[in-house]
Amino acid sequence: MGAIVSSIHRVYLDVSAVISELSQTKRSFDSLLARLSMVTPPVPNPSKSYWQEDPPFPNLVDIQSPELPTTADIVIIGSGISGASVAYTILSQSSKRGISPRVVVLEARNLCSGATGRNGGHIKCSPYTEYTGLKARFGREHAKKLLHFQRRHLAILLELVQQEEDLKISEAREVQTVDIFTDQKIWNEAKKMVQELRQDVPEMAEDVVVRDGTEACEELHIDPQYCYGIITYKAGALWPYRLVTALFASLLSTYSSTFSIETNTPATDIQVNPANPNCPFTVHTPRGEINATHVIHATDAFAANLLPGLTGKIFPVRGHMTAQEPGPLFPQLGGARSWSFIHRRGFDYITQRPGTGGELLAGGGVVQSPEHGLDEFGVWRDDRSSYAIRAYLDGLLPTIFGARNWGADRGARVKMAWTGCMGFTPDLLPLVGVLDQRITQRKIPKRSKDARSPAEWIVAGFQGEGMVLAWLSGVAVGLMVVGEEDDVFEPAPGIPGGRIAEWLPEELVCSKQRVDGLHASNLAALL
Repeated sequence: MGAIVSSIHRVYLDVSAVISELSQTKRSFDSLLARLSMVTPPVPNPSKSYWQEDPPFPNLVDIQSPELPTTADIVIIGSGISGASVAYTILSQSSKRGISPRVVVLEARNLCSGATGRNGGHIKCSPYTEYTGLKARFGREHAKKLLHFQRRHLAILLELVQQEEDLKISEAREVQTVDIFTDQKIWNEAKKMVQELRQDVPEMAEDVVVRDGTEACEELHIDPQYCYGIITYKAGALWPYRLVTALFASLLSTYSSTFSIETNTPATDIQVNPANPNCPFTVHTPRGEINATHVIHATDAFAANLLPGLTGKIFPVRGHMTAQEPGPLFPQLGGARSWSFIHRRGFDYITQRPGTGGELLAGGGVVQSPEHGLDEFGVWRDDRSSYAIRAYLDGLLPTIFGARNWGADRGARVKMAWTGCMGFTPDLLPLVGVLDQRITQRKIPKRSKDARSPAEWIVAGFQGEGMVLAWLSGVAVGLMVVGEEDDVFEPAPGIPGGRIAEWLPEELVCSKQRVDGLHASNLAALL
């Protein structure tokens, strides 16, 4: 998955091709809008991802309390990286103040079974494409802050892993990432973007290297017949499922009396009890009800299921991933490199695991579907796949790296293939913060403006780029929930220093005005 690698313009490469198809026929466009306005809960038996094989904490896969808690200070819906970030922040910050809130995580399926457990394993923000697209929309200074927010995720996550011994099984690491351009026009545009980044934000371009010619292909083991140019820079990679499950295991151990995870327990409805203004929310599940003071929606593509005001404003795009054995001549790089192949239409993305196996995790190919990607928008079925995209990914690696770097192909090279739903918003930015009652359509009586008063919150809509957006978005929401929005923090593992407003871009805040302006039909104009 991870299908939109870190930029508005990378999104453009995949999505604008889809939109151009739509502009030719109103019927197709209307059909897309209808799909994007549907809401569907997660399917019960999704395809299994490579990351979920041999779980390091098997007792957490289907973890449940013997009895569902009936009350909680905070209910977090969703057990991916955003939900884990919120839980970590609330529990750790509350502990520092001598407070022990009751926190419950609800998960509709197995633990970490959504986008985080299905992605491509990248911690990758492409600074040159990202900056150019954001500058065009928001201006230079706002683009700088948005870019910095994304790029600092790598350092924040690596620091967290180094400080928490149990998290090292996640294989989180810094890598050299290699962007290979297979089209002359796109290559020329990319070089202009790098120049713009160097001119406006030189500190963000220090690690960006532009390379022409066959010499770079030779050094980086790329078939030169498909390569017009290469750009390299610093990024990261990890085993995302292990990061999240290890963090949850640590939290369960540390806060065993106040923290629980309830898998296979979907939140089916939320109602307000006017008679209990301090704990007004009743979260309904098939196992019973939980009364809560705060409810946090961390379900990415599925958020609109419980938030009527977001129908058509956050929706899924299905991504495809594979895990493949490397060819006999493919270099063993110790997991120190990742790749993106950028084409005239679409792109593909690859990481390689460290260790003796060196499995390659390859995804992308959305425009290869029968309707050039249109049929992957508004699709909730992560239990199925597109045969055309699957066939494309199966044959990608030996072709793009070339026989000289790959060797004779081997049978049963593809170890696993799976799909996942990525949450998209029409303005291609996450939704972060408190939810206006006009969005939830649930009115809380006598609610004050105090940050600690009961509320619903959201951290969702990561456009397939959760590894460079979700963690700090979750930290921000966690700090807001415990009433520390305006406090000045010293840096801590996983939590940046300073005030939230100093590092959280205002463009991510889920204001009523912003939500009112979100329309799926605006995608065409934006792209």
